[in-house]
Amino acid sequence: GYYLSLALNMVMYAALCTAWTLFSGPTHYVSLATAAFFGLGTYAVGLGLEHLPFPVLVLLGGAVAAILAGLVGGATLRISGVYFVIFTFGLAELVRQVVSYTQIKLTSKMGLYVFTDFTEKHIYWMLLALTALVFVTGWLINRSRLGFAMQIIGNDETVAKHSGIDTAKLKIILFMISGAFIGMAGAILAPRYAYIEPPAAFNPMISFLVVI
Repeated sequence: GYYLSLALNMVMYAALCTAWTLFSGPTHYVSLATAAFFGLGTYAVGLGLEHLPFPVLVLLGGAVAAILAGLVGGATLRISGVYFVIFTFGLAELVRQVVSYTQIKLTSKMGLYVFTDFTEKHIYWMLLALTALVFVTGWLINRSRLGFAMQIIGNDETVAKHSGIDTAKLKIILFMISGAFIGMAGAILAPRYAYIEPPAAFNPMISFLVVI
């Protein structure tokens, strides 16, 4: 049990870090929004478990995270450096506060129970499959026109713009792909916690540990 739990944590951070690197690797933008995407994934499962099958909820968690990444990317990816770092960190905290406030107002409680038949072994294999999918996606992106364009943006964004590359659009697309995978990881991990609440689901330490 100890080794399984240790392996599960390793695979979790392999999935999260590789998904984070899809965007932050080539662009050199340090995002601290991981906790926001991760938390949305866990809450998608917590809110929909009684109504939808688990695989659908995993995809839904990824979709919700991707939508948030698209909205955030459209608003913030024109800034860079420390300003982008600060904004993405504030975003995760804002989402946590909004979820907490909304849940207390609507249900008069803070958290959600997530009861499934999944064991840590099931969660481990699902996360391992997701990690493999993230690696394959990264491999394909690196060998595509998108990957080539992102390398140019990462090296010199001004040159990329003068070369006719729509830098804002491409950064948003890659940010959405990264956010979707992080949201799916959060959804897969939701059954492990059994009870989820905003401080745990949107824990800022997740964002910092992924960067580290």
